[in-house]
Amino acid sequence: MALLETVGEVLFEKTVFGIPNIVVGVAAVVAAPVVVPALRPVTKAIVKGGMIAADRTKATLGAVAERTKVAFSEAGERWGDLIAEARAEVYGAAPAVTNPAQTLAPEVTDAPAT
Repeated sequence: MALLETVGEVLFEKTVFGIPNIVVGVAAVVAAPVVVPALRPVTKAIVKGGMIAADRTKATLGAVAERTKVAFSEAGERWGDLIAEARAEVYGAAPAVTNPAQTLAPEVTDAPAT
């Protein structure tokens, strides 16, 4: 019984303007066939705006991602140059490295087979 009393209180509780909630609900159901079609152009405009904003955001983020890739690529090249200069100072001459994987491995010389 407490639930029914609570539901009754909510239905007949007055809103901010002093109108009972049930009256507001019935008015919304009655007005829906008239109001919903009138809101269609507004809703469509909101959806279009959202799509345009999403496309622009996607394009902007794509450009930022591309710039970030370029920046990291350049930073990698500079880091490689720095390592090569340091290696040249330590070993006296810049080693000729054709494979980037060899920069971290010690140099191996071919020994004649005996």
